[in-house]
Amino acid sequence: MKKIFILFIAIILSTAAMAQLEVKKDSFKLVEGFVNINTDKMYDENDKPYAVLKIKTENINAKQRRELTFKGDARTFFEVEYEDGEVWLYMSYYASYIKISHPDLSSTEFWFPFDMKPKCGYELTLVNLSESNINEEMIMSRLDELETATKAVAEKQSETPTVIEVEKKDESYNLLTLNIAYNNYGKLSYGVTLGNMKKMGWFINAMSNFNFKGLSTDFECGNDFLVDGNYPFYTGKEVYTSLSAIGGVMFRLTDPIALRIGVGYGIRTTAYEMTDGKYVKNTDVSTSGVEVSAGAHYRFGKLVVSLDFVTTNFKYYEAKLGFGMGY
Repeated sequence: MKKIFILFIAIILSTAAMAQLEVKKDSFKLVEGFVNINTDKMYDENDKPYAVLKIKTENINAKQRRELTFKGDARTFFEVEYEDGEVWLYMSYYASYIKISHPDLSSTEFWFPFDMKPKCGYELTLVNLSESNINEEMIMSRLDELETATKAVAEKQSETPTVIEVEKKDESYNLLTLNIAYNNYGKLSYGVTLGNMKKMGWFINAMSNFNFKGLSTDFECGNDFLVDGNYPFYTGKEVYTSLSAIGGVMFRLTDPIALRIGVGYGIRTTAYEMTDGKYVKNTDVSTSGVEVSAGAHYRFGKLVVSLDFVTTNFKYYEAKLGFGMGY
């Protein structure tokens, strides 16, 4: 029982440690004398000269550094060089922001505080904060306190007079939790879960980010942003639509802990607005189809805490945390 409880806490804490990429405050600056001297990376596809952004990294290993990806608005171009302890990004000097993503460390967005100039060099520092947010010594101390309190209660109960044992009936309860989910593209969605639990039980869950513009788009493109071989005029606005409905079954492991699995249908769409008000769906980062869910919940009194992992067509992955009531 103690091992299961410790595992459950560790899973929740590991989920809380997601989304820990961050640009260090005030680290972005112009580097005097640092210019673009790579003759192979002088101009972008609009024949505009590049600026060079040197991204220093902290608490990010070499493998994680090479897995970093970069994105701006639809008219921004990038070329990447992975160096020792940093990444050199040759990018359009007129870019207004940059989004830095990692499949395990999620993503962060940084808006440039001033306009960059062509053929000039800049730098910023990217930090992975995930290891600094979990104080293992504090967790173990709390677990020791919990174990001591449990022993004290057991000793006190052993001193009470013997009573006639009555067969304990299987307790059933309904559950209602509010959920928040975070996926591997750095997007959030929200929803609710309803269910009923005995030795076995059932649940249904619905999630959305409540932005439905991506459900009906006029054109399609890939990561090259081309529509029928042509490059349209984009406004730079991006919309993301998330819809999900899942139903499944639950299995009680112990009185407070239950495992659950489910299947359903999900839609994940990323689209870009054109200057004429129409939208272009990026099929490389959009999907719809079968969703599979696996997770567990812990009931303490009337409080229910849940954690589920969801995948849509094995293209989108989502960690879903829930808090609510068991009654």
